[in-house]
Amino acid sequence: MTTLSQKNLLTLAQENEANGKLDLAIQNVEEALRTGSNKEIVLRLCDLYLKADQAYSAYSLIKEEKDLFSDDEIFFAYSRVLQANHFLIEALEIKNLSKGEKEVEVLPASISEQQATMEKFRLSKNPTKYEYDQLFTLDLINFTNFAQSLLLDPSLSFAVHLVLCEDLFRLGINESFDVLVLGKREKFIPNQINLLEKDPIYREVVSAIGSRYYHRPSQLPAVLGEVNLILGSLYPKLSKYVEEPDSFASDIASYIDFQDGRSHHDLFRQIDHNLPK
Repeated sequence: MTTLSQKNLLTLAQENEANGKLDLAIQNVEEALRTGSNKEIVLRLCDLYLKADQAYSAYSLIKEEKDLFSDDEIFFAYSRVLQANHFLIEALEIKNLSKGEKEVEVLPASISEQQATMEKFRLSKNPTKYEYDQLFTLDLINFTNFAQSLLLDPSLSFAVHLVLCEDLFRLGINESFDVLVLGKREKFIPNQINLLEKDPIYREVVSAIGSRYYHRPSQLPAVLGEVNLILGSLYPKLSKYVEEPDSFASDIASYIDFQDGRSHHDLFRQIDHNLPK
């Protein structure tokens, strides 16, 4: 529900826009949003961002909405935002995951812009989320080919490899890809894997860890962070390295508490060695 203060800010923003003062209009709607989020304010701010050629700001905002697909107004705004950003890859992911029920017509960036985006990403030692998201402006062939080259780049962190594998999964790619896991070349087929947090092995390990630290809740966030680093480093080949999730979780707990990973000690040491410093 929109408060009186928020309504006043929205009215002021409307006057700003009518007078050609988009920056002031955005500031007022952003202020309204800071006092409490609702759909009217989000949609208004998205519209202003697009009018002010701040398409990525609109993307960051709309992606926080929980009703991206169930609310028609939100989905319409989301579609406009994807189009403005030229995020073809994300549109193709939506089409695949919805089995064609949700489609957004998006054009990729120009070929020269795609080449520049790939070159910039390649030169970035620690890619930001913004730089990664710009890969969504590639066409499908460029994205999959570039993803394959990145998955074999030892200079990139496991986190980049992880999100690339997950995006290939969302695209429903059924071709074989190679990926470096702990420096070793492994094969996987994207549409035959799971998102990390949906993977049964991941869920079983996290559940077992939660049970072990039930009486030490203050330690749990840090421990789960370590678990995510370990399992993320092994993704998408969890089944190769984790035969018994409960035993694996027990060894992780021992490694964290006593620096003794027992039967998985060498593996945990290797993962630590491969983490970015």
